[in-house]
Amino acid sequence: MRTLTNILRAAVTLALAGVLLTTAARAADDVTIGVDFNVIGAQVWIAQDKGFFRKHGVNASVQPFAFGIDTVDAVLAGRLDFGMAIDFALNPRLRSGQLRMISAIIEPDPGFHKLAVRASIQKPEDLAGKRIGLAKGTSAHLVTLSYLRRFGVNPDTEILIPMPSLTEIVASLRADRIDAAFVWGDAVARAMEIPNVRILGDDTPANVLLNGYLVTSEKVSARRPQAVKSVLMALIDATEWMRANFEEGVDIVASHAKSPRERVKAEMLIENYTISLKPKQLDGFEKVADFAAINGLTPSRMNPREFVDSSFLEAVAPGLVTLRE
Repeated sequence: MRTLTNILRAAVTLALAGVLLTTAARAADDVTIGVDFNVIGAQVWIAQDKGFFRKHGVNASVQPFAFGIDTVDAVLAGRLDFGMAIDFALNPRLRSGQLRMISAIIEPDPGFHKLAVRASIQKPEDLAGKRIGLAKGTSAHLVTLSYLRRFGVNPDTEILIPMPSLTEIVASLRADRIDAAFVWGDAVARAMEIPNVRILGDDTPANVLLNGYLVTSEKVSARRPQAVKSVLMALIDATEWMRANFEEGVDIVASHAKSPRERVKAEMLIENYTISLKPKQLDGFEKVADFAAINGLTPSRMNPREFVDSSFLEAVAPGLVTLRE
């Protein structure tokens, strides 16, 4: 009798364990996250490869895009649950009212954009009167105008040629349709392969500080709050791990970016990865909003602070939010 009782107890225990495992499996949140092919999505790749998403009950599908702008557009279209992008790309898309910024992800030092020029251009002042390619509506737009003004070149009187993409900028340099342009990512190496084209310097003199953000849609934030919190917890772990294991982190990101390791490392070193919401981040975003309105990139000035939702990060790591006085 006692043996039968023990057998029944064991059976019940196994059944309960099965129910709990099944429940846990069902509880895993399926999410889609967009990153660019460069280094902005470093924390996501690390969270995926090192198991931090799984640790926090997230079944993440990571989708790389050519630009951060594309990830935001995919969030707006409902193709992604989360996307990462620089504040410059985010600004005009806030007009939809459908995006929520839930954390900053990078606070980059200057130096990301490189100025590709023809060999005849020996110094920044030589850009006067030259044909300058412009990635209009991107962070390079602000960088280009600020850089020119820094060296006494009036962008209002120069030959600025808007380009639809980074690929078009490189092609125009190769075809001698432009004399100079800021490029970044893999385009730097492609530009340097062009005869009679070299890198004059980077965007440091422009003194433009931009931040990257993790965004989700208003629908996801309203309907799936636990998924938002779980993703943030996984990215917090990934960021902390990357700080302690930077060289291994570079290996992971380089393998996904399919780019030379040394270039990936150089770019990661200036990104200052973070999961946080701070006043200085939004102060920088305010300047982006001013620039976009003044230069007609948005029909009116957006107030980025209206689209920050700090409640999720405050819930999982309140010490990382310092927006309130």
